[in-house]
This record gives sequence, C-alpha cells and structure tokens, in this order.
Amino acid sequence: LKFSDEQREKAKKMNEEFRKNMMEVRKKDDITVKEWKSQMSELNKKRHEDMRNLLSKEQKMQIEKLKADKRKIAEINANARMEKMKLRLDLNDDQMARIKKQRSETLEKKKAIHENRSQDMMKKRIEMKTLIQKNKENMRSILNEEQMKKMKEMRKPMPRKRRVVS
Repeated sequence: LKFSDEQREKAKKMNEEFRKNMMEVRKKDDITVKEWKSQMSELNKKRHEDMRNLLSKEQKMQIEKLKADKRKIAEINANARMEKMKLRLDLNDDQMARIKKQRSETLEKKKAIHENRSQDMMKKRIEMKTLIQKNKENMRSILNEEQMKKMKEMRKPMPRKRRVVS
C-alpha cells in the first residue's frame, strides 16, 4: 500500500498499543471466557477501524481492488474444483446442476450468517456447523453410493494452523 512515513509511524504506535492492550487482556485471570473473547474482539475491531482511518482514499480503493481480485481468483479455483469433481466422480449434468445450486445457496447462507451482527460468535459457529451438516446430507441425496465413496477418498484432511501465543 506504500505507507507514507507519517502513516508508518502512526501504524507502528497503533500496533504497539494494540499489543500492550492484548497482553493486558491475556493476563486477566478474573474474567470469564465470554468476557475475554468480547474484550479481544473489541480490541480487534478498534484496531481495524483505526487502521482503516489511517488510509487514504487511494489506499482504500487499492484494498478493495485487491479484495475483488482475490474473490475472482477464489471463484476460478472453485469452478476448477467443480470440474475436477465432475471428472473424478463421473457426475452427470443433472448432478452437477444440483451441486452448483446447492453450493450457491450454501454460500449465500454462510454470508448471511457471517454478516449477522446481532448474533455472538458461538451462535454463528453452531449455525455454520448445522449448515455444513445439511450440506453433507444433501450431497448424499445427490450422489450415489460409489460416488460418495470416491468423494470420501478424494478428501484430504485440512492441516490446522497453529497459533503461537507468547
């Protein structure tokens, strides 16, 4: 984004303050997990807002362009995965149409859950898990036994990212 020297200094100060506040919250032993998560979330929101206010219009536009490009690439990759799945599972056109329809509906529901500001994070997670479970059940109704077996063999467990907390 090519920060100016002034922006770089302000960002550095913001990051230092953010880290200090995060450490203070992490050290608190007398609060519940819910309060802890809430405080961490508020600190993250404040940092995000402060950083956003630090950027110029051009930098904000550049970020939006990068996000749009990332979405396009993600869509291209998703379509490529769908084509691979069609070939590997030997899906017919009807099955592909049903899977694509299900995928778009699921993405819309995920987006709605994510954007719902009235729910806390735990309720959103429960809704997401329910949505994923329904998605799996729908796949069972679309695919035959042999295709389901092949699909399970194709799936590789996703490696989990580990956070290092110091």
